[in-house]
Amino acid sequence: MVVNTLRCELVKRVLCYFFIMCCIGGVIPMHGMCGIDSAVKIFVHELLPEGVTGGKRAGEVASFGIPLKASDGIRSVSELGLVGSSDYQFRELHRYPDGTIQWVLVDTLVSVEADGSKAIWLTNGSGNSAGSHLAVNGPEHITVNTGAARFVIRKKNYNVFDSVVVGDTPFLRDTGGITAVSGTTRYSSALDNDSSAAIEENGPVKAVVRCDGHLKPESGPWLFGYTMRMYFYKNTGRVRLDLIIKNAEMASKSVKIFESLRIELPTTVSAPQYFFSTGPGAESHGSIDGTAYLYQGYSNHKYVQFLGGTAMLRQRLVPDVGLKVANGDSVILTPGDETHYSEGFGAMHSAVKQINCGIRNLYGMWPAGFTMEDDGDLFIDIFSPWNSKDDIGFAFFAHDKRQVVLEFSKKEDAPLPGQTFYAIQYPLTGRAAFQHYKDTGAVYYEKRLATHEETRMFLDEIGLERFEIENVDNMRRYYGWGQGGGPNQYDLNLCQYLHFLQTGNGGAFLAAQNMDHHKMFGSTRHSDDFDFYADGPGLFPNVNTINPPDQEKLSFNFKFFDREHTHDVSVPIGYFLTGDESFYEAWKEHGEYTLYDQGSGKGAVGSYYDGTTYVGYPRIFSRALRRAGAFGLYAGTDVWREKMRLMVGNFMGMRAAPLDYNQDGWDLDRGFFYMRQSASCPEGVRCNKVFMAYDIFPNSLWYYGPENFDDPLMYDDFRDYLLGSSYHCLSEIVPLEFPTYEIFLDTSNGAAEKGEYPLSFLMALGYEMTGDDTFLAQYKFHYKAMLSDQSEERIYSPYSSKFIHDYYNRDVVAGYVAPVGNGRVDMGNSSAASVSRHGSVYTLIWNAPLEGIHGYQIKVAPVPMVENLNFDQMARSYQYHPDLYDNYWAALNVANEPVPKQKRGDVESVSVDVAQVISAYNTRYGLSEGDPAYRSYDPSIDYYFAVKYSKVAPVAHEKTISSLPCP
Repeated sequence: MVVNTLRCELVKRVLCYFFIMCCIGGVIPMHGMCGIDSAVKIFVHELLPEGVTGGKRAGEVASFGIPLKASDGIRSVSELGLVGSSDYQFRELHRYPDGTIQWVLVDTLVSVEADGSKAIWLTNGSGNSAGSHLAVNGPEHITVNTGAARFVIRKKNYNVFDSVVVGDTPFLRDTGGITAVSGTTRYSSALDNDSSAAIEENGPVKAVVRCDGHLKPESGPWLFGYTMRMYFYKNTGRVRLDLIIKNAEMASKSVKIFESLRIELPTTVSAPQYFFSTGPGAESHGSIDGTAYLYQGYSNHKYVQFLGGTAMLRQRLVPDVGLKVANGDSVILTPGDETHYSEGFGAMHSAVKQINCGIRNLYGMWPAGFTMEDDGDLFIDIFSPWNSKDDIGFAFFAHDKRQVVLEFSKKEDAPLPGQTFYAIQYPLTGRAAFQHYKDTGAVYYEKRLATHEETRMFLDEIGLERFEIENVDNMRRYYGWGQGGGPNQYDLNLCQYLHFLQTGNGGAFLAAQNMDHHKMFGSTRHSDDFDFYADGPGLFPNVNTINPPDQEKLSFNFKFFDREHTHDVSVPIGYFLTGDESFYEAWKEHGEYTLYDQGSGKGAVGSYYDGTTYVGYPRIFSRALRRAGAFGLYAGTDVWREKMRLMVGNFMGMRAAPLDYNQDGWDLDRGFFYMRQSASCPEGVRCNKVFMAYDIFPNSLWYYGPENFDDPLMYDDFRDYLLGSSYHCLSEIVPLEFPTYEIFLDTSNGAAEKGEYPLSFLMALGYEMTGDDTFLAQYKFHYKAMLSDQSEERIYSPYSSKFIHDYYNRDVVAGYVAPVGNGRVDMGNSSAASVSRHGSVYTLIWNAPLEGIHGYQIKVAPVPMVENLNFDQMARSYQYHPDLYDNYWAALNVANEPVPKQKRGDVESVSVDVAQVISAYNTRYGLSEGDPAYRSYDPSIDYYFAVKYSKVAPVAHEKTISSLPCP
């Protein structure tokens, strides 16, 4: 019996392999033959920005994240396999709420021609490819054997490498380390007996060793903390070093003053020669005369400045401009021209050995470079000692990160220094078809996103065909987060990631990575030896005085996120696409700080996260709401899910009161959410700032999916209320030729002379929940002016992408079961033949109106229901009077709708206890009698019911949509 089972398994594997190979050869398509439905085709290619020519990559590592469908049911990476490469390993990055894997990191060795791509397939299998793990853990050292080189790392007194051997040739001598100079004191990682090193990731293709400690002097307190992640790859002497310098421990709360920081490597290269990149296609090389160095001062190459940020940085960080290269007493390049820059690589070599080196984005990471000495010492200058400024201030709460690449080779086998550098500057990545990212809901669970072709077609239709996201890997070192204007009201880098998934444009991806790097290692408050959320209220009673004295006057990296423009929601997507744990760790620390700052740290008044019904300034509230949704999905902590439910529950229970200037909340007749502090209105006059109330606020709720909620009715409720806001915009704002900047809620509004605001998400949501094309057709008229007024990159935002997808894929079919008609969408009360009543329990019976219905939504109200009451803001009147009718979207949701039958005419039925529905609603939002949103059951009322159905059916769309009984 065992033999037969094994034979059967062997046959399955042979068939699986046969079908995959046929797929690769183009003979037959893959359709779930091997478990994953179906095998995911991935194109491996270089991340190349505009103006950069690719090179041939031979057996080089490609590292990338790929999403899986929940329906694949993958619970362990041991269930995965890869076809098209013989060397690979997997690591899970994120799981669906049901425990199956959503994102997996793939590391594989691939050969790719210059500017080309290689197709591989992710399917099911038995996990990592064959072969020993690269790293071995010992009592005092970690040894990594890549096959081309052997590296030994100390667990204490970290000196970067204790030894590096290629073949039988040693490359290092004595003790190196991470070193810094402050005044007359030298600090080194090798002097820290409490440092640690551990294997963080290990497989047959890649190993990652994490090293943590402090830079200490011979005696006295330490200067900086550090984390170094060391990445090793099969069959190469290449190593990537990700160094994070840290000043965020309460044990040493102060601005740190220093002049240089380096990675020191005492090599065995004798009679060494140097090689430096001195610009595109330019180089300097020769025998080292005592000391040779390259020093990158300020360069404007690919650097984006803002509001004088460059001037401030040059004053506090690097007053020198351009590039200096010297060898002994000979100055080869003189500084002074800010257009001069190094591409970022160099090499030290002899007739026998070569060590290539590079710093990612060196041209923008000034003051940085390389120093090489004739005794063989090699220095990677993270903060160069050749900088004329010797008192750099490093802020408290701050981290700073650099990526370095080294490659140790025998001279006859050594790659060109530029080839080594390209592995870190323009790495290989893998990308599936854009449809796969949609099908898996890879980006915040959104499945309705436009393709690049649809986006370009839409831009052409509205006369803005020139609008495009640049394929340029630009970067920042400073950002004034409080700047005004449309371009700073959304997360551009999330748009760039979407654009990359659509097109494969490497420049857009690298630009997003660069900015996420600045966000997490230039704008985030970190806490290394304390917990902001738990310890913050005791450590910092006032959030406005947490900085050390004069921090903002001394430090180059003091400019942290503000509360209104914290555009951090791109970061988890960047993490999923790269598997860079430093991004994820920093993002969670940012969340920890905001939990303190906008929750526990301020107490009940002004607390956004801790259960109050305070809205405060809408932009801050909306950012907090957005962040809670993002962290609720991706941070995986109970704290965030609790805070998210509190926030949504609180604002859902708020109600505006007609003519009451002080009462924030929803108006369930017209659909708006009144935000008293959103606009500059005369005292006592209610108005909303359109940009805040109908763009920033609802867009924050795009980050909330069913996965955020334990109670699905809370998700249904807030979606319904957003539909009300969509109708409010459609009937009261969109009809204006140019919407006013502030819309008055209790008086009529005329058109402004100019001005447009992004209502894309609300209009897309309105269509998706009703199937009514009017949301798309009416708002399209405003799109050209909106993009021109706001920013052209906004066309690639997820909100615009939803709108454009819906515009070209009108596939939503929705309608009501047995509506009374004449505007009414309900099926009546107990007087109707399809409704019967026994006390508070009503039984509904109907026939399935269509084949293949996706779902039902049942509502109950004390009065008849219409799709929308349709308020005319100019005439100040309703089509359906709110005393006599309810909006369907504002009525109470009923739990446990029946799973739809799949044949038209099949009998459906459900029983609803109205008293229980109302009680559950009050409990859901913590309402008690006297609260504006509280509802009570009245046994004397004969309640009305409406049943809505929906499906996605492109073929039936044109025939069915007109039957939607909307007034």
